[in-house]
Amino acid sequence: MKFEKLNFDYILENLDISSKLGKKRVKEIQFTNDSLFLEKEFFNLEVVINLLEKNPKIYSVMKRKLSNLKDISSIVERLINGYVLDDVELFEIKIFSMISQEIYELLKENYKDLAPQNLEKVIDILDPDKIRIASFHIYNSYSIELSQIRDKIKETKDESLYDKEIELEDNVRKFISKKLLNYNQVLKSSIKRLGYLDFVFAKAQIANKLNLVKPTFANKTKIVGMFNPKVLKSLEEKERIYQKVDISLGKRVTVITGANMSGKTLTLKTLGLIQVMAQTGFFVSAESAELQLLDDICLSIGDSQSLEEGLSSFAAEMLEIDGIVKKIKKGVRPLVLIDELARTTNPEEGRALLKSVVKILDRYSIEAIITTHYDDIGKDVTKLRVVGIKKDILLESVDYKNIEDYIDYSLVEVDDGDVPEEALTIAKLLKIDDEIIKNAYEYL
Repeated sequence: MKFEKLNFDYILENLDISSKLGKKRVKEIQFTNDSLFLEKEFFNLEVVINLLEKNPKIYSVMKRKLSNLKDISSIVERLINGYVLDDVELFEIKIFSMISQEIYELLKENYKDLAPQNLEKVIDILDPDKIRIASFHIYNSYSIELSQIRDKIKETKDESLYDKEIELEDNVRKFISKKLLNYNQVLKSSIKRLGYLDFVFAKAQIANKLNLVKPTFANKTKIVGMFNPKVLKSLEEKERIYQKVDISLGKRVTVITGANMSGKTLTLKTLGLIQVMAQTGFFVSAESAELQLLDDICLSIGDSQSLEEGLSSFAAEMLEIDGIVKKIKKGVRPLVLIDELARTTNPEEGRALLKSVVKILDRYSIEAIITTHYDDIGKDVTKLRVVGIKKDILLESVDYKNIEDYIDYSLVEVDDGDVPEEALTIAKLLKIDDEIIKNAYEYL
């Protein structure tokens, strides 16, 4: 995945995955615009969430069974390639099949589409005496001749019979491997389904834990009560309140202005996170979310300085922007997220570059959100501004530790791109040297 800057890694790291099969499934996550695939993912997720609501205990039961699963993919491949399996490999298939069958029995009635395959016949091959215990050896019931040889060895202690016993056991292994080969497809299907089942249970658990909601796809973006789960968790640990934000994006490029510390970058990242979650089959961090179905997410967020290549922040940023524009001109329709475009160059050229990029994005009707400090951006954009400092409730006790509690992170649409002059207010609240503040006001 390539969306670490959006905190999607936080979502993945908090998935309660129990098995290696589930972990393998997580690594296969893809950002997709296949609406049918995503609708199926959301349907399955809803099914599991409803199952957990009806039967809360099934979560721990299922996770315990899944945690005992081993990945037998390589063993099945050896079987398909004609190898005779040894006792350890046959044991692994038996244990896998027994656990898989237990899960199948739990789900087969009402959740057949999520259940693994019925592996009862595979178990019968590996457990001819139907003892159903977690062990395997070459049972006497596999071969009358083998049973007779073993009886003779037990009675006579004749060591010359050992070679014959080994030969007959090898024949049984060949027989078992040949029979199991007929079930290679149901074994492969069960491996895949159990990995997915572990994954979808983890997605359901995190959806409940983080209060995520099912997104819908339309021709516009409208999100109510969006939040960043990682930041929300951090604030909760500090016993502070997280302010959720609403946002609606029009057909034009959206530009967000606001003073430093006003949450512009976090808003940008959270928008991207919600898009990633939706188009990888997760429920999203909002109270409701209507999104466009897009081809990709293109980012230019944070300090892009590349010491290895000797590039300045500005040069690296321009290369990122160039890559985004080239991708768009090739026909890709991404969500474009740009944080403080050209902030490291002089204001006149920076504003000109911003207008130029906006013009291109607008021409190709790209859903794009750009944060900036620049004013006078033009009229061909939707302009949003962070409300900012709550000056009516400021207290003397405000300092750098709690100043964020006095910022309103809501977004309001404005007619112009003027950025509120809150920098000096924030500087005063941070108890910056009076002379610095005084001189600054004089220059203003």
